[in-house]
Amino acid sequence: MSSKDHQDSESVETLRDRLDTVDHQILQLIAERQDLVTRIGERKHLDGRALRDFRREREVIELGMDRAGRLGLNPDIARDILERLIHHSLSKQEQRQLVSSGHGAGMSALVIGGLGRMGDWLARYLDTLGYAVEVADPGPGDSLFPRIHDWRDSSLEHDLVAVCAPLRASNQILEELAGHKPRGLVFDIGSLKGPVAAGLEAMRKAGCRIASVHPMFGPRELMLSGRHILLVDAGHAEALLEAKALFAHTAAECVELGLRDHDEVMGWVLGLSHLLNIAFAAAISESGEAVPLLRKISSTTFNSQLQVAAQVVSENPHLYFEIQTGTLPVTGAVETFSRSLDQLVDAISTCNEGRFVEIMQHARQSLSEVSEGPAK
Repeated sequence: MSSKDHQDSESVETLRDRLDTVDHQILQLIAERQDLVTRIGERKHLDGRALRDFRREREVIELGMDRAGRLGLNPDIARDILERLIHHSLSKQEQRQLVSSGHGAGMSALVIGGLGRMGDWLARYLDTLGYAVEVADPGPGDSLFPRIHDWRDSSLEHDLVAVCAPLRASNQILEELAGHKPRGLVFDIGSLKGPVAAGLEAMRKAGCRIASVHPMFGPRELMLSGRHILLVDAGHAEALLEAKALFAHTAAECVELGLRDHDEVMGWVLGLSHLLNIAFAAAISESGEAVPLLRKISSTTFNSQLQVAAQVVSENPHLYFEIQTGTLPVTGAVETFSRSLDQLVDAISTCNEGRFVEIMQHARQSLSEVSEGPAK
């Protein structure tokens, strides 16, 4: 019997059994890879080397894509698999380094607003660093850590105090904290800094070790590989370095900004993207009964946009309103978006194909460095 005849005679069940075997082998190889990653991470830690090596990551991905092409596979499959494996590998190395760093060993931290989602995330993160964490929050709910309802009942003798309340409340807390002059590092984690600027300035004038931090991710993130953390100068250089050191054992990318620069950037990064997705979701919701049908027949681009929009509108609308009203005065993002939309609508309504093409080509050129390929 020829090889082809043998293949033709194999039953679906036999082929599925072989597929199960291959899947098992793939998982065994992934486990072996993870073991090697762990050993590499330990060696890096002993040698004092950086957790992340972008040159090596690019080398691994490019080599994998080249090998995939020679095997007759779509190189994008290799890229997707290797990027995911690298992310999990970095997360595993990061977790081990955090635990072994002992950064917060023998020190204490107070997380004001620690029952909120980001407050809870930060409390857990500081606990991983070795801090003895205490949470202050009057809201309902439980915490893994010792809790008081009112931060004013605390001695404020902690080595670190993190303010994780809503923006307006954070500003009031910072202004009042300035009168207590806590001895440790103090920082907020607000998405905007304009609403807390008065509180930050009060802390600076009181001689407190004040900084401002903005984690550019949500509370679902377990590890920080590939994530950004913004460090905002509140007028105390040493405090800014202390805040930065909290994330030195991670693969996060820390970016330093001034107060006004931060909110101008957030007008585009948060304000515009949130506004776009809320408007998209609101428009889709107006279609009523058509929504289920749209899900069935939609394109890749629509599904991706719908998923992002659904995530945005599931968040706290009061916080998002604060972001919109906070960024509107300091950036032209909303006006620019409105103007761009008007230009597109005008080109379409007047059947001006040349103008429409011009707008799209200009956008394509501007975004060419971040474009990942054509949309469908």
